[in-house]
Amino acid sequence: MTALLELRGISRRFGGVAALSDVSFSLSSGAVIGLIGPNGSGKTTLMNVISGVDAPTEGAVLLDGAPVHGLSANALARRGVARTFQHIRLIPDLTVAQNVTLALHAPLAGAFDILLRLPRLRRIEIDRRARALELLRKVGASQHADALAGGLSYGDRRRVEIARALASEPRLLLLDEPAAGMTHGERASLRDLIASLPAHGVTVLLVEHDMDLMMSVCDEIHVLNQGSPIASGRPEEVRTNPKVIEAYLGAEDA
Repeated sequence: MTALLELRGISRRFGGVAALSDVSFSLSSGAVIGLIGPNGSGKTTLMNVISGVDAPTEGAVLLDGAPVHGLSANALARRGVARTFQHIRLIPDLTVAQNVTLALHAPLAGAFDILLRLPRLRRIEIDRRARALELLRKVGASQHADALAGGLSYGDRRRVEIARALASEPRLLLLDEPAAGMTHGERASLRDLIASLPAHGVTVLLVEHDMDLMMSVCDEIHVLNQGSPIASGRPEEVRTNPKVIEAYLGAEDA
């Protein structure tokens, strides 16, 4: 496996507060990489830096060996990077299928197609809806295709957001706490979905508090504490690492 994404000495300061300090690791193509740490450890800040929402104070983000920090989220999407957020960003007054369709790379109708209602417009609409339904089936939400997104349960909205992220056909998918609000059964389905993505050419960086999910699906896990990396390795190595245990439980409990 080759490195798709590389982080070199990433630091991010907000005034005098260091949210990230000298974070370096790489993501191999075709892998599911986990990022864990206690609340406030810098996980979401790092996701923001990678996805172009925020800029590093120091360091470099490399995609395919070329710097991409400073690029907008749209420019990164064109390079094959997609992301879900902690706070779901669906458009509540559109249907589920419409939310997914908006994110597709499929051809858009031209002005003449729309004004003259040419047959090509109908074919484009049919093709885009079919692709949206395919993605919704993949995440287990096709039964909600014609429902308004705002009326879905929290877990279902999470699945639709993942379908929308996949609609851009990413090579790198950043998932920020996708299991939040899901039932045990929904989390099992999510685990299977994430595990299937590398076979379809999608590398995953996963931030999640559900340790059972992380340990079962990740090839490698990186751990942050107070903005600094404290451990990296395979799930079984990270689970028993004394620094990780102390960061989560405290020295006395550990």
